[in-house]
Amino acid sequence: MRFKGTLILLLVCIGIGCFIYFYEIKGGEEREKAKEAENRFWMLESKAIQQIELQPQDQVERIVVARKGPEEWSIQIPRPLEADSDELNRLADSGAEIKHTSILEETAADQAKFGLSPAEFGFKIKTDDEKEYEILFGDNNPAGNSRYARVSGREEIFLVSTSASDTFNKKLDDLRNHSVLEFQQSEVQSLDIQNQKGTIHLVKDSDDRWWIEGKDRIAADSPGIRVILNALALGRIPEFFDEDLSDYVNADLDKPIVSVSLTYGKDKAIKRLSIGSEKANLRKKGTKSKEAGTSSESTLYLAQDASRSEELFFVNKDLVDKLDKSPNDLRDTSLAAFQRWDIDSIILENTNGRFTFSKSGGEWFLGDEKKKADFDAVTGILDALESDTLELIDNPSNLSTYGLDKPGVRVILKEADDVVADCSFGKTIDEGVYAQIQGDSSVKVAGLENYEKLNKNETDYIEAEKEVEPETAEE
Repeated sequence: MRFKGTLILLLVCIGIGCFIYFYEIKGGEEREKAKEAENRFWMLESKAIQQIELQPQDQVERIVVARKGPEEWSIQIPRPLEADSDELNRLADSGAEIKHTSILEETAADQAKFGLSPAEFGFKIKTDDEKEYEILFGDNNPAGNSRYARVSGREEIFLVSTSASDTFNKKLDDLRNHSVLEFQQSEVQSLDIQNQKGTIHLVKDSDDRWWIEGKDRIAADSPGIRVILNALALGRIPEFFDEDLSDYVNADLDKPIVSVSLTYGKDKAIKRLSIGSEKANLRKKGTKSKEAGTSSESTLYLAQDASRSEELFFVNKDLVDKLDKSPNDLRDTSLAAFQRWDIDSIILENTNGRFTFSKSGGEWFLGDEKKKADFDAVTGILDALESDTLELIDNPSNLSTYGLDKPGVRVILKEADDVVADCSFGKTIDEGVYAQIQGDSSVKVAGLENYEKLNKNETDYIEAEKEVEPETAEE
């Protein structure tokens, strides 16, 4: 009997649990969804919206934007402009899902008392089946947490939360594309910078390393180039210039202080940016010359993206400073350019002999006998070649002047069968030691402390055997 009673109690508990889950929890979720659906003004999919028309507060001109792709939009009215597609996708989502919190009046004879005649602002959407839906917003309610609203073609007065209604109270600048340049940074293949310090032509190789190309091919500061590309790709426009450029005498976009050109993608698409006068120095025709603007972090410069030549905007001084570099500013100051994790063999020739190192399973081995190499000593070789140079000699005399015709030390770094870097070291001087990378005509001065890491004997590169303590006899 006791077992039977326990079983009945268990079944009752299971039944109560099922009731709570299916009615209270699951059913509650369904009822909440049904209530939300009931409060929506219409049942639309965001992707069905093809056009959005806004009548912003305190603005005479309406704004019309249209979809030009699954995720892309363009501004059509008041004039064709590049749009912030991410912002407009969010706006389309809001337009499709907008709902009211309550119905205030079923019919309203006097809409003016709600600020709806005329309305404060509103929006209209057009779907792919040519249907139109419009909501107009009026004053805030006394609590300030909602706005009065009405739907075109209906008589009710609704309350809509201010967070939902104010989503549609946008100005033109809120919807414009604020990107300085749009491109995929990882796909950039070349970068040209022209400024008052000269012209720099940079190219990227298959290993994601950057080089300055000219009379000679010189290793560029790859992290520094990525900083520039990052500033261009992620830079935001702080302000647009919507005046007639012909009214100004010194915009200087035809003779920019800085111009940038880059190629990217499989089709080698081109992006060009021109930067002209400082905003503070812009002068209209018929006005007196202005004194030179003072430098500050907030200084703006007039700029133009060639792919949207009808739009002018300003960029921050910080971007101009990143682009105002000389070829020397963008050179790689390290002795050799390589990615150390790619290196799997090293050939070292010094005054003590010739050593060949190979990497296997993350460890280094010396010679054909595969003697285990001292990890720190081999790392020191790579450190020496990655170290910053003390001086660059761009127009060196004969190599014999620097002892590079018969180098005392030579290091070759390889990835599989490919030579990644080939560096020779010549005479030592008080300041350091002369060095040269094969393929680079310049001579560099490296620090003596790095040279010493390369001129060791075999025992210094072999891992020392650990001494085994003799076992003591138990008493």
